[in-house]
Amino acid sequence: MAYTRHHHATLDPGRAILVAERAGRSRPTIRYACELGFGQGLSLAIHSSASDTEWWGVDVLPQHVEFARSLIDDPRARERVVCANFEQFDSRDDLPCFDFIALHGVWSWVSAQNRARIAAFIDRRLAPNGIVYLGYNALPGWGPVLSLRELLVATASQANSARLEDRIEAALGFAARVVASNPRILDSQPAFERQLREIRSKKKSYLAHEYFNRDWHPMHFSQVAAELAPLGLSYLGQADFSDSYDQWRLTEGQRELLATVEDSLLRETARDVILDRRFRRDYWVRSEGAPVSSSYSRLETRLWIAPALRSVDTTTPAEVTKWLASLGAPGSIVTRSIETTAEHAALGYALGQGLVELAREPTETQVNKAAVAKINRRILDRVFEDREMSVLASHLSGSGVELGWWTLALLAAMRVDESVDAVIHRVLAQAEQLGIALSRQGFALTLEETGNELRARHAALLAQRNVINGSFAI
Repeated sequence: MAYTRHHHATLDPGRAILVAERAGRSRPTIRYACELGFGQGLSLAIHSSASDTEWWGVDVLPQHVEFARSLIDDPRARERVVCANFEQFDSRDDLPCFDFIALHGVWSWVSAQNRARIAAFIDRRLAPNGIVYLGYNALPGWGPVLSLRELLVATASQANSARLEDRIEAALGFAARVVASNPRILDSQPAFERQLREIRSKKKSYLAHEYFNRDWHPMHFSQVAAELAPLGLSYLGQADFSDSYDQWRLTEGQRELLATVEDSLLRETARDVILDRRFRRDYWVRSEGAPVSSSYSRLETRLWIAPALRSVDTTTPAEVTKWLASLGAPGSIVTRSIETTAEHAALGYALGQGLVELAREPTETQVNKAAVAKINRRILDRVFEDREMSVLASHLSGSGVELGWWTLALLAAMRVDESVDAVIHRVLAQAEQLGIALSRQGFALTLEETGNELRARHAALLAQRNVINGSFAI
């Protein structure tokens, strides 16, 4: 069963470079990159098209490979998107020495044997000072769900159907009956019922890969570190920058406790327990340099205030809102010195939440503009048939920018229709066909409210049309 289509900004090597510099290391050069188990390959296609990094990728499902290749215009780049298993891919004689190797949603979903194959690939193929990205299910957050997952898998294996979707539905139904019987596990693990309620609304394609995979091994950070240590990999930092803004996630006592921990591995393990973390996004570096410190080095960084992003909401700290306002108007590119702890925290929060993007150098952006125009045209061509299309590539960042399906649908309709009424009608018709409803704070809007919201967004897109066209080459 094919996986969902999503873009993950943490797969962008530019973010790994920033984390390395923030840790006080010299700026790494990332010329060759590879994604192992790329799923639908949306991230791979965008990063391959929007930057000058030579990307390779491998996935075992032909439909994943076909989709990723369909978005990439350069025939040589398409050939580097390979359908194979890890062992077959590693046996190729045309692979370069990679500066960046990425795995998102793979490490904790494969067997120990396949993790060993991945480790062998990294050992042979990662360059000195190269960086590895791992996105994986973490403990202790997934601990209470281990029993639920075992119940679901055991039920699905007994279901009398050849279709995986039917077996998943049967497993969810039986688990609901178990919960209704008021089992004692709910006393010690209330998350059992809560997690079941949460996943029943998820797409079957997501559940198949997340819960019903043959192998499912959430891991403690310390376990991952132990498996990577023989490869000469040391922990570099969080790819989502969440380790830089603890003042908005942790209590004062928790921060004071972590400040007393010198060892970076123990500090991360303790932070995971404090946060009950369920997913980690880590960068690891092949280097004999000093361990990561809890403080950050001074940075000079180019930032792009992207247009049409979701607005800053009430959960955004006031310090971040003020810092963002100081950068400039949407579409601006600025160079900023990041020196204080407060500035590092604001930058980390803004990048992690997609409120600001890293900006590439002008020489690189011009070279990649044509390729970005082509992939964005192909994305917009798919919007009305695919509810998962929600991101556009940008040559300014070398990565993707999350805009949401509704914004992409408006942009797609505006290519065809001139009048606002025709645009809104087209978007509403396609949303109904795809079963998509616009919501606010978790509540679905009425048809009238949806129309008014789309008119407001349409007006905002018109007001920013030149900035949007320049940012996404459309």
